[in-house]
Amino acid sequence: MNTRHTTLTILAAAAVAAALGGCNTTADAGPITSATKTPTSSTTAPATPTASTSTTVDPAAKEAQDRQAAELVWRQFLGVLLTAEALPADQVEAAITAVAVDPALGRLRTEDQQFRADHKAGYGRVISYITWRQPVAGKDTAVLSDCADGSQAGVVDSKSGNKLTVGTVNTPFRGTLQRTAQGWKVANSEALLGETCTPGK
Repeated sequence: MNTRHTTLTILAAAAVAAALGGCNTTADAGPITSATKTPTSSTTAPATPTASTSTTVDPAAKEAQDRQAAELVWRQFLGVLLTAEALPADQVEAAITAVAVDPALGRLRTEDQQFRADHKAGYGRVISYITWRQPVAGKDTAVLSDCADGSQAGVVDSKSGNKLTVGTVNTPFRGTLQRTAQGWKVANSEALLGETCTPGK
């Protein structure tokens, strides 16, 4: 299980590599249609609406709400991977805890410290093409697939500004999110090494 060196040049280079540690090449079942294309965003996820005690939440509507909220947090997570080192050190913890829980949270902390020590930083943006191969179905864990385009992202030397790595297109990732009192947060993310993907499929 070793995704670090591969992801250094795939998505957001080394910044993403640590957070996406954990290789898993198991094939998934056929996707459930719900593909979206959106660049990473720093927009705060809206609070999940609370259903009235006299109203039954439609399962399809609840599924759509959960997917939308989880996708937004996943994109925010990718954005934090690329921008954490640009933040003042005392603002990093708030930024990463807003989008992640352990084990992803611990990896983000470690990688941020290492990047700062090595004078590296992420740059650019990642475009996500998210599909759902299994429904959330009201559970507290959600698993999404992302055929990510990281070709406009990578790692730079924060002193010289020179690009050290550049990502690639059509890179398959799996994100596992946990429902918390503050909403969905990323618990784990995996680069599916040896696999390929087509956006939206």
